[in-house]
This record gives sequence, structure tokens and C-alpha cells, in this order.
Amino acid sequence: MESGEIIGLAAFAAAMAVLVSASISDWKKREVSDIHWAVLGIFGLALFIIYSMNITGFRWEYICLAAGTILILIDMLWEKEINPFLLYFLTALLFIVPIYPNLSEDIFIAWASIPLCYIVYLGMYLSGILRGGADVKCLMAVTIAFPVYPEFFGLPLIDIPEGVISRIFVCSVSILFVAAIFSLSTAAYSAARNAKDGKISRKMFSSYEMGISEAEGAHVWPVEDIVDGKKEKIKVPEEEEMKGIYTRLREAGCEKVRVTPMIPFIVPITAAAAAVILIGNPLFLIF
Repeated sequence: MESGEIIGLAAFAAAMAVLVSASISDWKKREVSDIHWAVLGIFGLALFIIYSMNITGFRWEYICLAAGTILILIDMLWEKEINPFLLYFLTALLFIVPIYPNLSEDIFIAWASIPLCYIVYLGMYLSGILRGGADVKCLMAVTIAFPVYPEFFGLPLIDIPEGVISRIFVCSVSILFVAAIFSLSTAAYSAARNAKDGKISRKMFSSYEMGISEAEGAHVWPVEDIVDGKKEKIKVPEEEEMKGIYTRLREAGCEKVRVTPMIPFIVPITAAAAAVILIGNPLFLIF
């Protein structure tokens, strides 16, 4: 086994250990300690520095890139207030100065995926596409651990194409794509439950009815609330809003509410990470 494969296998083993632990914590407690992302991010960064030097030898640029990556981790995980302008200016400087003159080298394009993914995932969080801060931290820790696809034992089974498509669908983006597909299993569950109850409608794939008392003790989100005295469909609420929703429904005389399963996104991310690294991104069969 070549050194690059050993590094990839080590990163995969570490990532799966951290992701499985985080998934268990998220499923049981609905919270995940930032220690998970600190461990994966730092360990993944160390491995990628070794991987980079294994390809090109020592380059001074790697010191800047490592420092920029650490600033991203600090921004994600450190709760103390930091001057955002100074932080982002230094981070940009630490990535742009070493990467811009070396864009012809694949290894530096891989390094560039770290800040670019951070911008994308942060934007998805601020726009509400990613609901949990832990999801962003998880995806960024995975990005740092896998700026390039790990290859070992002839895996992944689906070949990684050269060119633009693999640079757009970097490893963590592929994992997010597959995780989104896995999340559709909740739609299948909702449809099956509604079909069993004989309730066939456009809503059957997104939600199902449950007694309010049962819903309060289950891992579900209510998607109905009392608005201007009437029961209306609502967007998935924040957890701190749920108690008030159930109270309003009871006061309005409702016994049931439509709900959607509350599956922590880190669970499908973990399953997707294993699938993408071992099998590959199914989109690569097309391109």
C-alpha cells in the first residue's frame, strides 16, 4: 500500500469514528459536542499536510494554508467574540497568497476547496437550507479531512472523473448530495404511514397525523399551528417554538397534528460519507 493510500485510510477511519459518535449523540441527546469537529478537523488537517508534502515536498505555502484552515476552525468552534473583519481578512490572505500563484497545481486547487466550501456551507446555513449549526461544522470538518477523495484498496468503486465535475463535487459536496438523497427516506416513511391510514393526498410524502400528546414525546416536528384562530400549515419550527405550538393546538380543541420525522441530518451525512468514500458519487457514472 502506498503512502497516499495509508493517509486516505487513516482519514477515513478517523472520520467514521467521529461521525458515528456524533450521530449517536445527536440521535439520543439532540446535541453534538464541538469536540467531535475539533478532533476531526485538526487530525484531518495534519493528515492533509502530510499528504501534500508527500506529493510536492515541503512548501512554505502549506504553513499559510494550515494557518488559514485553523482560523476557519476557530471561527466555527470558538464561542468568544472575535473581530469578524480582522478574522476574515487574515483568513482570505492566508489562502489567496499561496494559492493564486499555484492554481496550475492540483494540490493547491484541493486546498482552495476548504475556504470555498466554508463560504458555501455558511451561506446555506444563513439561508436556512442547512438548519443546524452542527451540520455546517460537520460538513466543514469533513471538508478539511477530505480536500481530495481518499483512495485505498481499489476504492471507491465508482471512478473519480478528471476535470471540472470532480472540482465542483469535491468530497464533502458529494457527501452532502448523497445525504440529501438519503434524507428522502423520511418521505417514503410518511407516504407509507399515510397509505396505511388510507390518507392519500399531496401531503402524504411530507407529513402525517399524530396525537398531540404522542407527538410531544416523539422525535417529530409539528407542521401545523393555530394562526388567526385557524389551523394552518407552517414551516418546520425551531425546537424552542414547539411547546407553544402544541399549547395553542390544545387550546383550540385539536387532538391531532400533522408532523414530520425529526431525523438529525448528521445521521444521513455519516451514512453518505461511508457510501461516497467506499462506493463513490453516483453522479460520476453520468459524467
